[in-house]
Order: sequence, then C-alpha cells, then structure tokens
Amino acid sequence: MSNMKPPRLGQSFKELKEKAREIPEVKEYLNSYSVVIGNIVFARRAHLGYTQKQLADMAKTTQHRISEIESGTGNVTMEVMDRVFRSLRLVQLDPTFDEQSAARD
Repeated sequence: MSNMKPPRLGQSFKELKEKAREIPEVKEYLNSYSVVIGNIVFARRAHLGYTQKQLADMAKTTQHRISEIESGTGNVTMEVMDRVFRSLRLVQLDPTFDEQSAARD
C-alpha cells in the first residue's frame, strides 16, 4: 500500500476509489459480496429517502444491523437480508459469473 500517493486537495472520491482499486487487497475487499451488497442497500435506501432507522423499522431489525449491512460488516442472516430487500423493493439481483476462472479451478 505504500506506493499509493496520499489524496490531493480537490481529488474526488471517485478518483480516490479508482486509485485504491489498483491495490490488489483493496480491490478484493471492494469487490467482496458483503461490500457489494452493502453498497446496493445503501444506494437504494438513499434513493428512496429512508434513514437507516426507517429502513430498520420496516424490515423489523435494528439501525445497527442496517449499518452493519451497509458497511459490509457483521454476520447478517438471510432472513434479515430478505426483509431488508423486500422493504427496499429489491426484487432481483443479477449476478455475473466468471466462467473462465471456474473452468480453471
């Protein structure tokens, strides 16, 4: 990680993320399922204008659990995820498969 320059004044978050993705460990983390799903939940919640507390109430869980989901941390059950997705009216996730990697394994 030492070869990454510190952020410069005026650098956008998008630019910073792009630079960070050049670091293999960071790229792996940002592409992890927990982070990707957390980003989906956060983006949809923000789009609908819900607070974490409002979403938690709708999904019959806690604000802390929503925070864990959005940050990609914690151990969340599929039951909770199902209630959160339903509350956000997320009806389908479209996975992308890496068939070339699967063929090598």
